[in-house]
Amino acid sequence: MDKIEADVVVIGAGASGIAAAVAAAEKDASVVVFEKGSTTGGAANMGMGFFAVESKHQKAQMIDLTLDEAFEFFMEYTHWHADARLVRKYMAQSASTIEWIESLGVEFLGVFKYFEKSFPTWHIVKVPGSNKPTERSASVMFKALTDRAVELGVDLKFQHTVKNILKDPASGRITGVSVVDASGKAIECECDTLIVAAGGFGNNPEMIKQMTGYTWGQDLFSFRIPGDDGDGINLMWNAGAVKSPVNVELTYTTPGITDIFKTISETMRQPNLMVNLEGLRIINEETMQNTTFTGNAISRQTDKVAFTIISDEIIADYKKKGLDYITFHHNIKTVEKWESEIQAYKTGGQSETAGLSDLHGEAETGLVSFWEADSLEELAKLTGIDYKNLKATVEEYNGCAGKYDSMFNKHPKYMRAVKGKKFYAAIHRPCGYGTLGGVKTNDKLQVLDAKNKPVPGLYSAGFDACNIFGDSYCFLLPGNTMGWALNSGRMAGYNAVDYLDSDDFVE
Repeated sequence: MDKIEADVVVIGAGASGIAAAVAAAEKDASVVVFEKGSTTGGAANMGMGFFAVESKHQKAQMIDLTLDEAFEFFMEYTHWHADARLVRKYMAQSASTIEWIESLGVEFLGVFKYFEKSFPTWHIVKVPGSNKPTERSASVMFKALTDRAVELGVDLKFQHTVKNILKDPASGRITGVSVVDASGKAIECECDTLIVAAGGFGNNPEMIKQMTGYTWGQDLFSFRIPGDDGDGINLMWNAGAVKSPVNVELTYTTPGITDIFKTISETMRQPNLMVNLEGLRIINEETMQNTTFTGNAISRQTDKVAFTIISDEIIADYKKKGLDYITFHHNIKTVEKWESEIQAYKTGGQSETAGLSDLHGEAETGLVSFWEADSLEELAKLTGIDYKNLKATVEEYNGCAGKYDSMFNKHPKYMRAVKGKKFYAAIHRPCGYGTLGGVKTNDKLQVLDAKNKPVPGLYSAGFDACNIFGDSYCFLLPGNTMGWALNSGRMAGYNAVDYLDSDDFVE
């Protein structure tokens, strides 16, 4: 067995892991990173930017959201279920993290909302040579962080799987990890502190079922990032960490449509009529912008499904005026490809805009998710929606077209009558970016045991330690997923080294 040593070991080289490694190395610690895969950045490479408050970019854009206001909003949103000290430290560090990333040569386009009613906290990374928001632009940032890690002497070991966390039996202090490389060779790495940032268990259907009750591929179509199998959480549990409540960073998707046929997807995410299998409305459809709230509403329906229903007259209106909602990541503004994408969907073809579908298995589901019909009755038969109730719902809805919504008070401008010669329906199902939580930490990201005491030398960051959102991801402060990952990693890296210099550390 080969033996190596380091001051700090990091498990996982995703957003939080690579940030932790750079932060620890900046404080002159020797750092080894063990990553099961072959790249850094992990799921965050799909993203575009991250949360910060009181940044220089917000000030330049005259955005007056303060740290106090963001903190108070967040804590009220979570009903103070989150660790207030940890949330405050995360948010207080966020502006300096923007400058930390910029010191690596990364630029930002500016600060954006994710949707109309959200706050402008999303700092989007600029792709060299482009002045527009670009999908996967965050990969530029993770390339820069990786280069910085190498420059600082961080030993990045890819295709290395950590099998056990080693502890001193007398003190319970972390002493190292046992690892297996791609060839099967065993390695033991001695260390003084360990940071686990392994990305949750979004790629582990069995663990998802056990911990959340969802059955992946049936009532959940969350992103499955290779390597996010729950290994880090299990390692920490075995090392004495107390289990924390776990949930999914819930959103919604239209399997076989989202990220494959983007015009259909974005059109069917506009604020039009949504019903459940009983044919009844379930939400003020203006909320479609907030995918977290919409996912919550869908998840409590029969079979955890809901349907958006529109007509050819609504499509004709969009052809004249453009779509109501436009997202930066898809950037679909018109319905000019509506007919061609429908034809491609019917014939089993592909859209030229196919994107992230492989990560949540959409192309392989075999599920029908979009229907076209000549009448509401035919549409009800195709979808399984209760026709009697659907007919009554549409009549009531159409009676409110362009005026007061007597059910959910939706703005009159979005109350479009569902009438015409053609009718369309898309089914929406729960989705999610990943799992949240698994272990409990304090505000220093130290992992806690059953007595609420730190496991000496053990830290965690990213999805494994993400207990700050309560029951629902706070999409109203956009960028929080990546913001938490980067900042918790950075905090864990600094704190792990500070621990080595403190009176608490005894070799």
